[in-house]
Amino acid sequence: YKTIRDLVEISKTTSRGRVRLCAHETVNESVHEMFIVHPKGAYIPPHKHLEKSESILVLDGEVEYFTFSDDGVVNQRISMGDYRSGKSFFFRLQKPIFHSMLILSETLTFLEITKGPFKSDDTIEAAWAPNKDCGTEVGLFLRKLNELCEG
Repeated sequence: YKTIRDLVEISKTTSRGRVRLCAHETVNESVHEMFIVHPKGAYIPPHKHLEKSESILVLDGEVEYFTFSDDGVVNQRISMGDYRSGKSFFFRLQKPIFHSMLILSETLTFLEITKGPFKSDDTIEAAWAPNKDCGTEVGLFLRKLNELCEG
């Protein structure tokens, strides 16, 4: 892959419009670096990581990054874009806090860096958030986040 555009084009061929290119070779490595593309409207269920920090660097596109209390109240909203946008382009979450994103641009390309090795039981999805398979509830949740951005 030579450019961000290559990743975006590949994402358009997948069923969910997403792609992840891992720079680390195995899930057991101590640092995980991933180039990720998500489409507008993608639902990233609010979740937290118990024993790791997570950094994101926006390479292309715009996103609202949200953090939540354990009971689902929005604690923080960070407007993010690439470095040319004048918005925050980097954010590091150091503590186990629920977080999610609302993608505003047609696609969002970002670099995510986190501690390895990957352990699925280290990530907890918020009980108060809709299940990714419940389309109507997901739509309502994303609409509420969007209203926070407009209000």
